Amino acid sequence: MPTKALTILIADEQHLQRLHIEKMLNQLGYYRIVPVQTFDEVLILTAIPAEPFDVLIIHSGLFASTGGALAFQKQHPQVRHVLVYDDQDLGAPVSPAPLVLVRLPGSPDSVTLEHFMDIIDPPSPASGLRVLPWLRELARSPAV
Repeated sequence: MPTKALTILIADEQHLQRLHIEKMLNQLGYYRIVPVQTFDEVLILTAIPAEPFDVLIIHSGLFASTGGALAFQKQHPQVRHVLVYDDQDLGAPVSPAPLVLVRLPGSPDSVTLEHFMDIIDPPSPASGLRVLPWLRELARSPAV
């Protein structure tokens, strides 16, 4: 059961991409979502310490002129978890500022987004263990 109180900030220049990510999050049970188009809007919203965001999902292109995710993390520690997508520089080390920082080489799909949110907002133990599809396939494969 997702934590309905999580606040999520989606930042992308493309309206359809923001809408697509918001719809996937809605299907997972998350509704406290703020979609924005520019990095300036991200800066304005994350500068308010009284209303921190639990999750920032952002297109890497918005970080291009600002020094990237590392510079943002140092200046805005109130953003707890970050997912940067379409990131072409996956090899650089990251600072431990957010509790979770995930960088994807492409746009998030529903499975990736679900796994990311499961890390941040794990399902309750009462619901039992979930077997991931790739793990189920691996279990069916004959041992070599």
